[in-house]
Amino acid sequence: MTSRTTTTRALARFALVAAAAVAAASLWAGSRPEQGLLLDAQTWQEEVTTASTGPWPADGWYRLEPRERGVDVRAVQPVEAGAVPANALFFRLPGTALKTGLRASYRHLEVLAQPRLGRDHELSLGTSRFSIRVEETPVGIEYAIGYGGQTYTYVLAPVGASTSVVDVADLDGDNRPDFLVEVEDNTTYLLLSTKAKPGMNLPTAELPAHGC
Repeated sequence: MTSRTTTTRALARFALVAAAAVAAASLWAGSRPEQGLLLDAQTWQEEVTTASTGPWPADGWYRLEPRERGVDVRAVQPVEAGAVPANALFFRLPGTALKTGLRASYRHLEVLAQPRLGRDHELSLGTSRFSIRVEETPVGIEYAIGYGGQTYTYVLAPVGASTSVVDVADLDGDNRPDFLVEVEDNTTYLLLSTKAKPGMNLPTAELPAHGC
């Protein structure tokens, strides 16, 4: 696997909701935003740190480790030795910096473990208020996330699929919520607020299931 192959595979899977992708692309007047790399611990250890599948970028990586009260964010490099937590994710997107340290999570994630379709959830992360609404539309499962008086929309799964918000934390340090969303225990999406624009968006990064 190479970084180019990973990105291509992610875009191919996102073709399930091609109508949403077209709508999002129009927001940037034909300049499609770059999607980041999102890897699990197994891929990081077996392919990146050993470079067994070819050269990977050497810098710009962050490790995201979900913990009981937050997400531990660390800047890492493939050459670093040491144990890797099994639940860790590794993210990289050129020009994107995350805030390192333990980033506090939303306290009541059980509310979003299986978000009810068509329901408005009015929530807060620290002093920042936000809302989330999940709906089934003709093009797929749509997440509408609101904060700062704007709404940011993503289509993350095909019609009929189940989704779960696995973490909400301010990962990029802008005092707004960022999300990790899982689709049917299969694919994980990272949604960073600093990479979103009002209206339809593409996910910041995607972790596809193994073997896809």
